[in-house]
Amino acid sequence: MNILFFISHQPNPRFIKQINYLAQNNTVTLLCFKRTTLADLNQSIATNVVIHDLGELPNAAQLVKRIGVYLKTIKKLKQFIKSTKFEVLLINNIDVLLLYVASTIFKKNKAKIAIEISDLRGFVFKQNASSKLMRSVEKRLYKKNIDKLIVTSKKYYDYHFSNFYDKEVFVLENKLLSKEIRENKISEIKKNKKTIIGVVGLLLRKDEYVKLFETYKNSNTVEIHIHGKGAYQNIVEEYALKYENITYFGPYNAFTDAEKIYKSLDIIYLVYDVDQVSLNNKLALPNKLYECMYYKIPLICSKETYLEEIVMGLGIGTSIDFKVSGEIENGVAFLVDNRDIMEKTFSKLSPDLYLGDNDYKKLELFLAK
Repeated sequence: MNILFFISHQPNPRFIKQINYLAQNNTVTLLCFKRTTLADLNQSIATNVVIHDLGELPNAAQLVKRIGVYLKTIKKLKQFIKSTKFEVLLINNIDVLLLYVASTIFKKNKAKIAIEISDLRGFVFKQNASSKLMRSVEKRLYKKNIDKLIVTSKKYYDYHFSNFYDKEVFVLENKLLSKEIRENKISEIKKNKKTIIGVVGLLLRKDEYVKLFETYKNSNTVEIHIHGKGAYQNIVEEYALKYENITYFGPYNAFTDAEKIYKSLDIIYLVYDVDQVSLNNKLALPNKLYECMYYKIPLICSKETYLEEIVMGLGIGTSIDFKVSGEIENGVAFLVDNRDIMEKTFSKLSPDLYLGDNDYKKLELFLAK
């Protein structure tokens, strides 16, 4: 197949895994914008993938600037689509779909269009006029243009897309790929007697982080290590400067640094605010779940989430309501006290729960048919 990935940001680890896997047996081209809040992992992309950079895309808060960039991009897209051969187009959100439709309005391309949804947008849940309009536009666009739907959590389909989308659907959880795991055979990193709690990934959760930091600032028994970058990086940096037991390590490469990071931690803090209008936090399955399974690190997640259902069902962590006084401490104490039991549980997990090798084989067939 000739496959074109057209995405609204530089590839994150999830897309890099797909791009590299599909590039083994297919011709893959990448067309993408860039976001300053995301790490640049292009060096991890297979060398046979042709990359076309559309430049920086302002964040959603700068709506006028973003629309301006989109309008300027349409002309480039028309020329690019006209000169590039592809049978399958894989996109990642409704913005990119609209750009593609606008660029091909007078000259339809015969490529099959697949869209991958890794998060549900705010308009899915809100009941104001603009959100209802967006849902109506989304429904029409999907029915007319989308041939295949990919979701990273089956709950996304159950909650939203099942209401209007009746074509092919594939659930591609954000599991690890064995070929992408770079094991350096690092022995267990020697730790002091303190419990080390890790925050790993995009830093998008202000209140959740602050509650954790305030709970353990100046603790003699707990250290907090933060790896990543994102919108609330400044909050993390402020706490790290002020308190000796809170350390910010900065951005990292998920492919080359994961082993070292996870082997330095005792617990992963994967807590979301579930009291928002958006239910995305309740429905999502983050990639950290699968990394925790692989590296055998117990996790703290939020109550009333799909993630809690998986974590508690497998017995690999605990769930809390971070807004309730004492729940973070109770959750940490539970994981520390039951570490040996959970280690045995991790060892019994089927690799198919956290390795996506078989899933990706099915994905390739799904895109080809």
